[in-house]
Amino acid sequence: MPVCRQTELFLLSVLLGAGLGVLWDVFRAVRAIFPVMGRTVPTAICDGLYLILCGIGIYIFSLLAGDGQVRGYYWLGAFLGAVIYILTAGTVVIGIIRRVFGTIYRLLGGAFRKAAKPFVRMYQKIDTKNGNKFVTNAKKMFHKCKNYQKDLKSKGHMVYNKTAKMR
Repeated sequence: MPVCRQTELFLLSVLLGAGLGVLWDVFRAVRAIFPVMGRTVPTAICDGLYLILCGIGIYIFSLLAGDGQVRGYYWLGAFLGAVIYILTAGTVVIGIIRRVFGTIYRLLGGAFRKAAKPFVRMYQKIDTKNGNKFVTNAKKMFHKCKNYQKDLKSKGHMVYNKTAKMR
């Protein structure tokens, strides 16, 4: 294969890497959309899908552009293109995505808080009425348990007697 063709394929793989960088930003946006699920689940799913799609993308690139030959510089070019994209345009894109979703969350969050406010107040009233009963019942149960432990210790049961030797 002539050097000019190899250079052309390397530059095409750099473009492929830039496309994979765009795909990485899409997955970063998906993770920004679903912060409610925590950070580990969406991150693991997005990273796994990204790696699978990167492998498929480079494989298809090798079949179509590289005449079925997988070369190391395809991977190097794709990696280089993705890094260049993420460090340059990717920072701008992710900043825009964060601003857009931050605005959406603020608007929806404010609307949700206003809609949920009567329900929260109702729950707080119910909770304060029942909360005192719960606290007093819990204290009574705690004191009963302490009294039972004292009774067992005084009767010399081995389970609660720390000085008794186990056989």
